[in-house]
Amino acid sequence: MPVFKVLMKCQLENLTNIRVPSQDFDYNLKVQCTSCNEVSDKWQVVSSSESHQLPGSRGEAHYVAKCKLCSKVNSLNVLVNAQGSYTAEDVPRFKAIASFECRGLTVQSFRFGDGWSCDSTESKKTFTDVCLDEDFCDYDDLGNCPVSVTEVEWKIE
Repeated sequence: MPVFKVLMKCQLENLTNIRVPSQDFDYNLKVQCTSCNEVSDKWQVVSSSESHQLPGSRGEAHYVAKCKLCSKVNSLNVLVNAQGSYTAEDVPRFKAIASFECRGLTVQSFRFGDGWSCDSTESKKTFTDVCLDEDFCDYDDLGNCPVSVTEVEWKIE
């Protein structure tokens, strides 16, 4: 089964270790059926904490959907052991932060959304519930410095 990796890059100011706070994080994806090339029109929420039965099989997957166009049942699993973090040392390169094993699907689009965590490089203060859909700016009162995540980009390989 093909594995699709989401890679990110960004600029960090006094921050490091951008990551999902837990293994059961909700990822927002748009997927494409490999049989008919139909792309989902809505964002699909995928979490490793949910498990769904595969029809006609004993298997399970984190996301199971029937294509609206060709009616093929497709599935996706979050590879929790492949979840990564983006650190200050990674700037300005792309780095894999999430991986998805797909059957009958390709991952076409990714949306960061909220719920991310990151750490201050000055005080080790952790910022939680960070939304990376737009620039994140705050102030680390313990480290007495501004912090930010800007120019966030992603790609899928």
